[in-house]
Amino acid sequence: MARLRERQTPELTLEQVLKRIDVYGRLAYGGQIVAVMAMIAGVALFVTTSIVPFMLWDDNRGEAIFYWLAGWLTAIGLIIGGVLFAVFCWRWSGDWITEWPGYAVCFAIALAANAALAWMLMSTPVPIYVSIAVTAAAAFAVGFAIAGHLAGTQVLEETKQRHRAPRRA
Repeated sequence: MARLRERQTPELTLEQVLKRIDVYGRLAYGGQIVAVMAMIAGVALFVTTSIVPFMLWDDNRGEAIFYWLAGWLTAIGLIIGGVLFAVFCWRWSGDWITEWPGYAVCFAIALAANAALAWMLMSTPVPIYVSIAVTAAAAFAVGFAIAGHLAGTQVLEETKQRHRAPRRA
C-alpha cells in the first residue's frame, strides 16, 4: 500500500529521477565526452603541427613539410572521427544532455582528460596507446557515472514546480 502511495505522489525524488536515466543515455554521454576529447585534441594537433615543424626546421626542408602534412591529416581525421562519434552517440542521449550544463561539464571533462593525456605523453614512460586508452576510458567512466546527476536536480525542480502549479480544468 505504501508503494502505491509512493507512485501516486506528484513529486519525484532524486533517486527516482536517476533511476529513470537509462544505460543508453549514460553510455551516450560517456561517448560524447570521448568524442569531444578527440575534437579538442584534433584542433590542438592542427595548430601545433602548423607551427612547430617550421620552428624546428627551415621552410624548405622536407621534414617540416612531411610533419606539417601528416599532422594536418591526423588532426583532420581526429576532428572528423570525433564529430561522427558524437553524432552516433547523440541518438541515444537524453534531452538533458542538450542543456548547457551537460555541454559545459562534457567540455570540462574532455579538457581535463586531454591535459592528463598530454602529461602522460610528455612526462611518464607510459606507452602512447596505453596513455590514450587510459585517459579515454577514465573520461568515459566519469561521464557514465555523472550522467544522471546532471539531469537529476534540474528535472526534479522543474517537476516539483509543475506539480505545485494550480491545474486548470
